Parts: sequence; structure tokens; C-alpha cells
Amino acid sequence: MEEFKINFGNLKVDQLGFVYKDIEKQAKIFETLFNVPKFAIIPETTDIVKYRGKDGEANTKVALSRHLGIQIELIQHISGDSIYKEFIDQGREGFHHISLFIENIEAYIEYFENQGYEMIYYGTIGKRVYAYFDTEETLGMHFEVQETGKRRKKTT
Repeated sequence: MEEFKINFGNLKVDQLGFVYKDIEKQAKIFETLFNVPKFAIIPETTDIVKYRGKDGEANTKVALSRHLGIQIELIQHISGDSIYKEFIDQGREGFHHISLFIENIEAYIEYFENQGYEMIYYGTIGKRVYAYFDTEETLGMHFEVQETGKRRKKTT
């Protein structure tokens, strides 16, 4: 089997993720200060997650917008153990991660773990699967990859 290698020349940063205690307040700041288009506030969701090796659930509220071709994601921790709670508990708010929208998430997970980067958060919500890696010491932020399952055509 051929070794999986990431060709970063074919990838781009698709999302900038920020974590705040109050995303509605921060959305207004982004919209006013940076002229970001109005954020869509997504009601609280429950994600099935694996956080630092333990299975659980995490509840979040998310706001999404697009600016300069990049999705801007604002995340508010509601309950459960998560990397977002960890970030807030450290007394931090603001920029948290970059994310790439990819295919074949399992190959990316294996690749980064083989490079020595622990997958510290993994979850699903609907058809979306995401994985975060502990890259804070080397990159100063978390690194996320996410994949959305393809919709199957209905057969009649």
C-alpha cells in the first residue's frame, strides 16, 4: 500500500475558528468592525465526541459567516467536556483553530498521528465528521480537518 502524503499545494484553509463565551456579541463585533456578512446563528447542538480519549457529548452554539472566501466560525461552549471548554477554562477567548475541508478523514488522522500529533478531539454532527490535533506547541493553535459525507442518490 502506498504511503499517504498530504499535498498542501492542493489544500487551502477553509475555516477560521474562534471560541467565545458569547458568540452573539462577538458576531456583532465582527460584522461592524470587519464588515463581515451577517452571521447565521445555529441553535445549540449536541455532538457525539471523543475528547482526549474519552467518549462523551458536548453541547455548543455556533455562528457562521463567510468573508474573503473563508468560513468564519464562532463557537460557544454550552456543556460537556470539549476543547472549547478547555480553552475557556484557561481564561482564553478568540482565535482557536484553522480547518481544512477534506476527503478521506481517516487517512489524515493516521498521517498526523504518525507525525506525532495527537488527535485530541473527534466528533460528528449530522453527516459532518471532524478531528482536531494538538498543534498548539508547534503552530500556536489547534489544527482541524473535517469531512462531510456525500448524500446518496435516492433510488426508485
